[in-house]
Amino acid sequence: MKRSDFLKTCGAGVCGCGMLSVLAPFSARAENGEGQTAIAPADNSQLMQTLDESRERFSKLMSIMGEDLDGATRDKILARLGRECAQDYSALFQKYRGDLHGFLAKIKTAWVEKAEYDEKTGILRVIGKPSPCACPLVKVGRTSADFCNCTLGWQQEVFSTVIGKPVTAEIEETVLRGGKRCSFRITVKA
Repeated sequence: MKRSDFLKTCGAGVCGCGMLSVLAPFSARAENGEGQTAIAPADNSQLMQTLDESRERFSKLMSIMGEDLDGATRDKILARLGRECAQDYSALFQKYRGDLHGFLAKIKTAWVEKAEYDEKTGILRVIGKPSPCACPLVKVGRTSADFCNCTLGWQQEVFSTVIGKPVTAEIEETVLRGGKRCSFRITVKA
């Protein structure tokens, strides 16, 4: 994963103090020959250890949110995080605004195994490819399955942008909830 992608993921402030530990290995800077400052990569094992520690902190944050927030508030925060994360990819979604079928063809090449849209009912099923959780903050076996509500916000932001109408998203299956893939049911609001 690129450092910039990780930082974008954490842009909503979810990483908290864990962010500082992630950035520490990148603190050494060098000039790239074009007079610009570039980040010197750290030892890969150090980066992996730091990422694992950040994932552990994030898992603890999710546990605290589960204990200290009512479910509706927690889910609202996580859905908002998903929408914010999706904004980092808005150029891609905007490119397909009004072209759902083109967008579905595009995502089938990357992370979706199957996508079915019933125009009569306004229901879209997005069935992911079998894979681990795509979020770099997740530590399988430690991160609460409640975190999947972040993906609901992501799905809503993406498909409402592409379709041009508000949508709701429901989880059909997720890796954090014991599935082999992440799949969703998207309903276009009338």
